[in-house]
Amino acid sequence: MLYREAAVRISQTVMMIARELEESTGQMVHYQKEGKVTEEQAGTHLHKVNVILEILYTELLDPVIAEYPDLGSRCSICERCEEGSENSSE
Repeated sequence: MLYREAAVRISQTVMMIARELEESTGQMVHYQKEGKVTEEQAGTHLHKVNVILEILYTELLDPVIAEYPDLGSRCSICERCEEGSENSSE
């Protein structure tokens, strides 16, 4: 069993990274609208961020939540990811 303080720290770190990555996607969309990056560049960035987030959640956060369900109050980013996975399984 993972030490609780370590689990809390992992959870906090994943959420912090997720927020930063989400902010970066918003910035890329903004840059695209300003013509500073192409649609392809923005799309590539968004795709890569989604891949990274999926790995963060499945490899780091999900095991922590399995041991400590009370740490499972997931952010809006996570909820959107879960909605997307529910839609893809239909």
